[in-house]
Amino acid sequence: MGAAEDFAKYLDKYLAEVPDGPAGDLEMRKRLPVASIVDTSDESVRRDDLSDDEIDSWTGYMAWNLWELLAKRATEGASGLIPRQEYETISFVHMWATFPRLIRELTKELGAEGIVRLGATPRHEFSTQVNITRHFGTPMCTLVGRGIAVNLGLDKATNRREDVETMVQFCRRLQHGAWGGGPGFVSGRGFKSAVLEPGIVSQLLADETRLDDPDLRTAFKTFNAATELFGFLMHYDCRAGLCDSGPYDVPGGGFMIVRDHQLREPAFPWGKLGDGLPWSVTQAMVYRPTEPIDVRINDISTTFTSPTDYHKHLSGIAVYARDTWDTPMAEVRRLDADELVEITERVKKATLDLYKDIAAKDRDQKIRDGILVYSTILMMPYARTVPGLWESFVENGFYDLHELAEAAWPTLTGGDAAATLAPVFILGQGFPSVAG
Repeated sequence: MGAAEDFAKYLDKYLAEVPDGPAGDLEMRKRLPVASIVDTSDESVRRDDLSDDEIDSWTGYMAWNLWELLAKRATEGASGLIPRQEYETISFVHMWATFPRLIRELTKELGAEGIVRLGATPRHEFSTQVNITRHFGTPMCTLVGRGIAVNLGLDKATNRREDVETMVQFCRRLQHGAWGGGPGFVSGRGFKSAVLEPGIVSQLLADETRLDDPDLRTAFKTFNAATELFGFLMHYDCRAGLCDSGPYDVPGGGFMIVRDHQLREPAFPWGKLGDGLPWSVTQAMVYRPTEPIDVRINDISTTFTSPTDYHKHLSGIAVYARDTWDTPMAEVRRLDADELVEITERVKKATLDLYKDIAAKDRDQKIRDGILVYSTILMMPYARTVPGLWESFVENGFYDLHELAEAAWPTLTGGDAAATLAPVFILGQGFPSVAG
């Protein structure tokens, strides 16, 4: 068998053995020494100590989950404009070097109960960065950074066990807040991420405007495409500015997807290019298909359907704007058709300006910008819920690249980033055992 055929086995199944989807979730649970660790309970998330088997079981499941959403779903790739794989890999190493200590500071301020309450935010808010994507992404990226450092020979798997424990329990506490117990990962919930409380879902459905007018349908499709592209580019070609939840059942048949596009981020030096735009927009999209559609949303809040052309069944919308990150939910405003067009035109101009800004930078600066994006968007949303904590992190060197990341820089910027990510994402090497 040739190398291509052999590699294809690992794309088709995790470790060439475990399938994707709900069947893979069940199979992974059978393989874990402590399968209960991927579920949460009031008791288990309040513990500070985990056994080696519990940690390795949780990270073993995470390795399959990461394969499922990246290797199988092909949501990862290279960019011609931005060296994304380079900045991602270095970001992960930097996060492993710094985030566990910061999470302990956050936990000291809030306590385990406070972290659980923080995790509940996406139940009663949309257009928030404290969302399911980050509940998964902050610990995942940090622990992948550990795996990369170990694979590069810059760290040992047996080092800093307590930091692994910290990130695992941080994730589990956030998951418990979001779901209230049971499977912590969306992949364990049949790939359904219907996290919003019923009252909010009912209000979104009550606000629906049917897309019977062809001009309104066109205006919305243009708005959706333009704001998605700008949010993607504002976050340096990564998915941090996008978040789906659902599917939510629609009375009479059909489903609703609630999608956030985060546009203006003042924390980024280039964030001023989004001035005049809302901080984020949210689209409640109602579909009434005439054929069966399988809808799955993964742990980075990306929707996949079979058949894939589900947008042709889009029946109605309700669109909202959140002007600042701390705008109360009571002040999140609904957008009318004229505002959709107005924001679309602003976004198109801002996108061109942002392209020019990024293209003018040299490769090293783009990498450092990307590291700033990842570091900021995976820590700031949690830290700034405690008055003064985020500012304290920044004042105490948050943006200074850690020496461990500096040590990884030559290898990961010298052409080996993609080769480093492949075994991490596809072969499960991102989460070495804490037992050595």
